[in-house]
Amino acid sequence: MKTGRATQQWILDEFLKVEDVFSYRFNFLLEWGFKHADLRRTVDRIRAFSMIPKEWGRTARQREEAARRAETEGRCVTAAADYHRASLYYGQAQSLTYENNEAKIMLHEKLLECYSKFIALSGMRIERVEIPFEGKRTIPGVLHLPESPGKVPCVIICPGMDTFKESFPNPYDNHFARRGIAALTIDGPGQGECNLREQWVTVDNYDRAGQAAVTYLQRRSEIDPERIGVFGWSMGSYWGLRIAAAEPRLKGAVAVMPCFMEKGTIFNRARPHYKENFMYMAGMTDEAAFDAMAEQMTMEGLERKIQCPVLIGTGEFDELCSLKDTDRMFNNLQSPKELWVYENEFHSMAGILADFYHDSADWLLRAVNGEIPPNLNHRVVFPPH
Repeated sequence: MKTGRATQQWILDEFLKVEDVFSYRFNFLLEWGFKHADLRRTVDRIRAFSMIPKEWGRTARQREEAARRAETEGRCVTAAADYHRASLYYGQAQSLTYENNEAKIMLHEKLLECYSKFIALSGMRIERVEIPFEGKRTIPGVLHLPESPGKVPCVIICPGMDTFKESFPNPYDNHFARRGIAALTIDGPGQGECNLREQWVTVDNYDRAGQAAVTYLQRRSEIDPERIGVFGWSMGSYWGLRIAAAEPRLKGAVAVMPCFMEKGTIFNRARPHYKENFMYMAGMTDEAAFDAMAEQMTMEGLERKIQCPVLIGTGEFDELCSLKDTDRMFNNLQSPKELWVYENEFHSMAGILADFYHDSADWLLRAVNGEIPPNLNHRVVFPPH
């Protein structure tokens, strides 16, 4: 599947030949559990966009081999950590292939295999779940449970457009679990396992997947059914707030790296592969039909239906969602709301993400505990680090 902008890919490839264009994302990926040495040695080998699956696949296999050696020798703690890293790297390798070909399927199966071995060896309270959804279909998820007694609050996590449920939260640095919050990360329609099942995303089926996740959580004995929130980043910020608009049972919502209103910027003016990726996620090959769908992908009007407190985090110079767009979204919200703007940060917010994860987890805990003032309307600008 190629879009009308596919011929522009050479520009990124030329930059890759002479300049490291990936390092700005290192902080972002380190928070998820990537290791700096793995990042450095892998991106140093990449000099064209088409090389990404091969080189991340190579690094993934190296970590998987190390995990197998450790497992054979009975070193389960080390094996679990290496399987976790391998799953992340296989995920990175498969995420930039926009068709269900043999290579894509193999890499994604390795992602799942390594993550399952990590769960089995880690001893952590993590499990794969299947959420009933629209008849015989299900939505796959990963549920992280804290070591807390009694019923605990839970956050539904909506990953970004080109990410997957195994990527976050980092089980070795889980900002939610530390605060006694469970986390259910889903592969919604058009993401991860759903792509391999050909459960494509539409304008509104991610909303219904989120509602199904709330229903599922309310039936879990470990979860407090009255303390459920949602956390979404990048395109997941849009999906997360769509869920909040459709789901009055939620008690709080965090949206970071926004993609709220118009989608012309991300699909027609940002990197060409964003559009190609989303067309794959939607199961579409007709670019004109996709453009018509993209015009409907906005929070405009839906934001007024949100009843729970909302926290928005954004970089001042976000290249995929302008501050003007985010301000309009924020101003239209009728529920308790707070906007955190980080000066001189871009879409990935890589310079302050470690701080944001902690601060937003604190905020979300207050929200699901009913501690956010009903008249909250606060905008904060944080100076550069």
